[in-house]
Amino acid sequence: MFMSINHTEALLQAIKKLGTKVERELNESIQNSINKEEIFKNLITRSEVTAASMKKLQEAIETLSIPLNFPTKTDVANAAKLTVQAEEKMDLIDEKVIALAQSLEEIKKALGSPDLKQSLDQELQSSSSSESAGK
Repeated sequence: MFMSINHTEALLQAIKKLGTKVERELNESIQNSINKEEIFKNLITRSEVTAASMKKLQEAIETLSIPLNFPTKTDVANAAKLTVQAEEKMDLIDEKVIALAQSLEEIKKALGSPDLKQSLDQELQSSSSSESAGK
């Protein structure tokens, strides 16, 4: 029994060492194949060709969109920007209307208070009496 446990541990250690060695060799192999300058040059060339093709395709779509009357990606983006701007302006107008309504309510309350009515009446009486004294 004790012998089989030692044997199992030794087998596991051997598998672990072998796995580590295989992993290291595989990583080195991958890095060596990736670090080649030819691969990067090829990728750069392909991406430039793809970008040029996409630009030509986009120009063709823009040209076709006029007679066929369909929106382009640029048209949709511009419409989205205008929608956002309109929403922002509506929010500002809404805030101003709310502030104006609050101001009107405050004026109504102030005009409805008895103290304000008395002071307005006194001012009117004093101004009318000073006008009649000046006549």
